[in-house]
Amino acid sequence: MPESYPYIISNNKIEPILTRLRSAAKPERFSIRGTLEKWGFTATNDRAIVAVLKELGFLNENGVPTEFYDRLRDPNDWKYVLGERMRDLYADLFAIDGAINAAAEDEIKGAISRVTGKDVESVKRYYATFKTLASLAIFEAKPVKKVKVDERPDEAGEKPKMVHPKGDSQEINRRADFHYNFQIHLPVTTDITVYNAIFKSLKDNLGI
Repeated sequence: MPESYPYIISNNKIEPILTRLRSAAKPERFSIRGTLEKWGFTATNDRAIVAVLKELGFLNENGVPTEFYDRLRDPNDWKYVLGERMRDLYADLFAIDGAINAAAEDEIKGAISRVTGKDVESVKRYYATFKTLASLAIFEAKPVKKVKVDERPDEAGEKPKMVHPKGDSQEINRRADFHYNFQIHLPVTTDITVYNAIFKSLKDNLGI
């Protein structure tokens, strides 16, 4: 069990910082002076967000952005990856209640207290940051986009063309190839004239 959870005193800065993170260029190394202060977050209390991002796995120990950081910059994915990383960081809390993010304040604080064993003031700080992050995250699995079969292009990269029934008759004739199979049961006879008469009739009437 973790002995503590990361927190930031100025939790109202979490959303603006994440918003700036999505619009700013990805830094080679996320730092207080080289990143946060350049973004305009110069208050001393803002600095704790670096530890929060590290604990959530968006930065490694040296402040280098991870693959999760890239997803955090995606406007369509950031809420989902935030939910995923919270489930990992707060795994002990979610083990107590799978929907701990939606639980009442007293229940969450009680779970944090049992997991960390910290004093009331520390639990209060952990809770405030947890609740702020949870309000921004989506904890359900990201839906998979389905591709409609009729929207897929053919091998040439174009949708198949339909031939109108009243269109080019030659085009229709080329597409409508009909084949007939005939089975002829010949009588058993030694008279060759019988066979000649049958084949002559087929030629005269069917053109074969």
